[in-house]
Amino acid sequence: MTQRLDEDTADKVFAAAVTAHFTSTNLGQTASVWVDGYDYRIIITPNYLAFTDCREGYGGTEFTFASATPQQDRALRAALRGKAAPAPPPTRTTGRDRNR
Repeated sequence: MTQRLDEDTADKVFAAAVTAHFTSTNLGQTASVWVDGYDYRIIITPNYLAFTDCREGYGGTEFTFASATPQQDRALRAALRGKAAPAPPPTRTTGRDRNR
């Protein structure tokens, strides 16, 4: 049986997901976040809003569902783009030319 998350819990889950580490899977970009005693799986696909489909806790896995709001989805995708950006090269600390 699938149950829908209440709005307050969904807000906490998607807020926590902004700082989560996402990995690429066959489902899309996925991450796990710990909120109020449960480990929620967040999924981001190219064509749909981010969503959570299950949570794990003391009693096992429960199938829960909540879609991110458009604002939450944009924040998650912006965070993913920021994490995927390569680091800039280190700046030189001395004024001397390297080949001298």
